[in-house]
Amino acid sequence: MPPCFDNIENESLDSCINAEIQAGVSEVGVYYAVHEQATEIPMPKNIGDVGYDFESAVTVAEDITFAAGKGFSKIVLQSDTGEVKLDLVGNKGNKKTKSSFSFYVPSNAKKLLGYVRTMKNIPMIFLVTERDGQKRQIGDKFNPAYLSEVAGTTGKGGEDDKGIQFTIESFCVPIVYEGVVTLMVPA
Repeated sequence: MPPCFDNIENESLDSCINAEIQAGVSEVGVYYAVHEQATEIPMPKNIGDVGYDFESAVTVAEDITFAAGKGFSKIVLQSDTGEVKLDLVGNKGNKKTKSSFSFYVPSNAKKLLGYVRTMKNIPMIFLVTERDGQKRQIGDKFNPAYLSEVAGTTGKGGEDDKGIQFTIESFCVPIVYEGVVTLMVPA
């Protein structure tokens, strides 16, 4: 067998049982951008890179940069409806990571319906702020994020939700983004 694992360092995965670990995502810290409008999308370190460890394998501290006037736009989602997931997919010995983000946006406003029509096949990047402030990036330099499932409803009665449920997916590593969120300059 080739020496594929010779330089892998084991690291302890410590956790404090009394730490306050906030679950969920912030309903005010979700952003999306068009992948092709980014001029630089930094990537985490790979196995074999100098300084590689478990944290650098998923961390990006450099900013995502964009063409002039381009950047991220904000999505406000309904409280307690957002969730970022990480899955290992594929067969044994050939596993890959898949990141997904599911969320609900209330209303059936024209702008929201137009977003669905316009962005349904557009490669994107999403930044999602977790409740503890950590930002997760869905979509990377080589693996954009796409809308994979979208389902809207008017609701049936006064107590029902009216809005659109979204799921976006990317076959990317679970990136923790520590850079600046550059917002799009309105035309």
